[in-house]
Amino acid sequence: MTDSKAKSTRRSFFLHGGAVLGAGVAGTAAARSVMADPTPAVTRELQELRQQLESREDREAIRQLHLEFTNAMETQAYAAAADLFCDPTQLRLSGLTDRHTAYRQTATQRRDVVTLSDDRLQAAAIFHTDVQISTPLQGDSTLVQMARLQGQVARLHWESGRFEAQYVKVQGHWKMASLRYSAS
Repeated sequence: MTDSKAKSTRRSFFLHGGAVLGAGVAGTAAARSVMADPTPAVTRELQELRQQLESREDREAIRQLHLEFTNAMETQAYAAAADLFCDPTQLRLSGLTDRHTAYRQTATQRRDVVTLSDDRLQAAAIFHTDVQISTPLQGDSTLVQMARLQGQVARLHWESGRFEAQYVKVQGHWKMASLRYSAS
């Protein structure tokens, strides 16, 4: 075999590339041995990463639960909203006669906070929002009567506020334990 042909054969490739191939095989074998019998430091790091991932998943589940609540309130699906709470629960919105009819995001939502307990079975959150408040028209004045005749039964206005909530994990799912709205 000529020298140029010897360098282009498969046998030559493996002989000359053996160091590179050997390093790849050795690296794979080393990774397998680490995963098969991890050191305490690797085990600890994997456990920390798993906890961080699970905490992020819990925070996202809580945010989704809050969005489900606001969506149910906007669509007047009050039974669906009630299903998001555990028993017993505390709910305080604007007032006895006022009703939340819509929500919209605000610039302060960047400051929303979800905090988990160490055992990840309880959580607290603060969500900033703008709320459309519907207050039924009161009285029997001529102006109120005219408004009712035209189909207007409530006064609507927007206000900025925040929800302060407590959550508990029940059978692996997050539920609201308390929810309080306060105007900013």
